[in-house]
Amino acid sequence: MACASGEARLSMLQAAIEGQDGFAADDCELKRPPPSYSIDTVLQIRERQPTGELFWLIGADNVGGLSKWHRFEELQELVKFVVLDRACREEKQPYPVIRRNIDISATEIRNRVASGRSIRYLVPRAVEEIVRRENLYRESAT
Repeated sequence: MACASGEARLSMLQAAIEGQDGFAADDCELKRPPPSYSIDTVLQIRERQPTGELFWLIGADNVGGLSKWHRFEELQELVKFVVLDRACREEKQPYPVIRRNIDISATEIRNRVASGRSIRYLVPRAVEEIVRRENLYRESAT
């Protein structure tokens, strides 16, 4: 399955949060040479916006690996992690949790697109349009 470029992922994020107060998409990671670490992104955002709270949304399935992130202790001091738990598990989390009973993942969405199935009602309409228009996640022709 083909991967979406950083620019395409940014476009989908911008479409998904359009009109949502308090959310912002930032392209600073796309402008930096690799490797790009989360701490670098947060420090760069903090340079431009020294005040206010920064929230880092993370899937429940990724929380267990946070301590392995580059400069995690410093990152944890700069952002408030919020866990998104789509499966409504009752696991104890070290951060606030938002639970939504929708058992769908980005992997499942990509798989649906790759196999020609609809993603309507699983992503915002504008994101669905970007995926279709850019022909994202389709099996590459050989």
